[in-house]
Amino acid sequence: MALDRNETKERVLGIAERLLNEGGAAKLQARTIASEAGIAVGSIYNLFGDMTAILRAVNTRLLERLDTAGKQVLGDLERQGATDPVRLLLALAGVYQRFVGDNPGSWQSLLATGLAGPPSEDTRAYEERLSSSFMLIADILERSGLITDPRRRGTAAHALWSSVHGIVTVGYATEDIEGRRGDVSEQVTLLVTTFVAGLRQQTSG
Repeated sequence: MALDRNETKERVLGIAERLLNEGGAAKLQARTIASEAGIAVGSIYNLFGDMTAILRAVNTRLLERLDTAGKQVLGDLERQGATDPVRLLLALAGVYQRFVGDNPGSWQSLLATGLAGPPSEDTRAYEERLSSSFMLIADILERSGLITDPRRRGTAAHALWSSVHGIVTVGYATEDIEGRRGDVSEQVTLLVTTFVAGLRQQTSG
């Protein structure tokens, strides 16, 4: 039985994500995806428009999973009564590190083409998912009383998320992700503890 349009799109995205994890963006070819999906190459472009849209859709799916995992970890900690912002922020950072380990090829393209091209439903969906990741951090900063101003809190959340992403990107530049995990964790811990200590000093001052 033939797949409907939505089922075909999901099949294409599943194949695209696997190809990304196997060889990065360079392995993401329309002909390969079409062959594995059992559809014509032209159908790929009818479904998504171009390869950038496929990559954006894969990234949106990855961000959805990252967001869900982050919320689950924070929910578990909050049910345990955890309130220390350092502990909560490090838990989120740990979620991101595990995400990288689970998606060794695709995570590197996570921010590459998300908002490329004119505004569309797809770019808005991607932006909303990315913003949700920032909001998890901003919520911790708000509940802990570290930053009361919403605009400054949003800026701080973006800065911390980007800094963790940078540490992970540089730290996992080699293929030995498992071997570098300890070094990356140590750097992230130093970043988060220093970040929170600085905010506390500003608040008390």
